[in-house]
Amino acid sequence: MNPHSPFTGTLLLPDRQPFGTLAPVTLASGEPVAAIRWHRWTGRARFDVLDAASQGVLAEGAKEGIFGRRYAVCAPGGGTPLVQMEFGFWGPGRATVTLADGVQLKATGNWTGRKYAIADAAGSPVAQLATTGVFFSLRPDSFALELVQPVLSIVQAAGLVQCIRAAVEASNAAAGGATAAVAGG
Repeated sequence: MNPHSPFTGTLLLPDRQPFGTLAPVTLASGEPVAAIRWHRWTGRARFDVLDAASQGVLAEGAKEGIFGRRYAVCAPGGGTPLVQMEFGFWGPGRATVTLADGVQLKATGNWTGRKYAIADAAGSPVAQLATTGVFFSLRPDSFALELVQPVLSIVQAAGLVQCIRAAVEASNAAAGGATAAVAGG
């Protein structure tokens, strides 16, 4: 299975692991198709999408800019952008997703409910992201991404989920800082 080819089906994606930096991405059958490696101690929310054997880097992702609204997943070594996401000013509830070929998608969701929908320009569903476990679960298949149209590759889909996760973490950190400032002063 080519991880760069358009894909339809369900991917099980890991939640951020409390210990370690590597987590598998599998098909619903349990077959590994990729892995995610997070870079700890970085302000840019860096991650890599690795091949199924966790040996080769298929893509690199990170926050762009300082506000936590733009994220990109690129070919290794800072190559061609495969997925770029720009979240709305009011947080990670809405985003514009731009693919390498210039196609734009819309992502809308509710992170507290841990659900997102991705649609094309006409509003047709492309993918649906939902949790498969309870909030703060330690299960390695914490998210299921159902790709219903062959628009995204496995690499793009896995990167897109990590961008959403990073944007939500940045939003939560900013809200926590604002809450602490208000509470303290």
